[in-house]
Amino acid sequence: MKSIRQFGTRRRTGRASVLTPVVLRRFLYAFVLCVLLISFPAGAQPPSGGTAPEEDLEHRARLSLGQNVADYLFLGTLNADVQYSVHRNWTLGLGARYNNWTWRYRQDSQFESRRQAYYFCARWWPWYTYSGWWVGAKLQYQEYNRGGILGPETEEGDAFGLALGGGYAVHVNHWLNVDFGLYSWGGMTKYITYACPYCGQRTDAGTKAFLLPDEVRIAVQFIF
Repeated sequence: MKSIRQFGTRRRTGRASVLTPVVLRRFLYAFVLCVLLISFPAGAQPPSGGTAPEEDLEHRARLSLGQNVADYLFLGTLNADVQYSVHRNWTLGLGARYNNWTWRYRQDSQFESRRQAYYFCARWWPWYTYSGWWVGAKLQYQEYNRGGILGPETEEGDAFGLALGGGYAVHVNHWLNVDFGLYSWGGMTKYITYACPYCGQRTDAGTKAFLLPDEVRIAVQFIF
């Protein structure tokens, strides 16, 4: 419970990482680079149904590395995931997301949605892996600290649960996909709430169930 909270803005001895215009420009440059990468001509079209040729299945890609651009646009959340094809219709993977930034828009006002999350995921592809529609599930642990966005109350805690989602992978060429998807997740969290993001006044603590949006996915996926 130290990796995020030792930087906590509620702790008088801590120091938060502040999201500045310079940092935002760097993430914008990374986004433009991703757009340029996916602008190359496609080497294949998305599946329209039927069965893939056996020779294509024998030589199809098995490993993918992904970066979710939508996460970077949300307060610069760093992220990465890796998936491996274990069957014609199944991939298994691991992923992580990290954000320790705090946005300060006045001397005494700030908002944050800081977190570190780790997950194991599985996807089912109706046609074959890395192509077309998919549905997925994730077992996820998240340490979080969020507040000051919709109101002054701030909450920190440790959450564990199951995420379910689905999406569509657009095949750009033999080594690149653009992966679209949505996830929601639910589970249990052990939490503490505070009156505001920059004070240490506790208002509540305990354990509760939750059901929340988890991820909007617009990812660049490199395939090997």
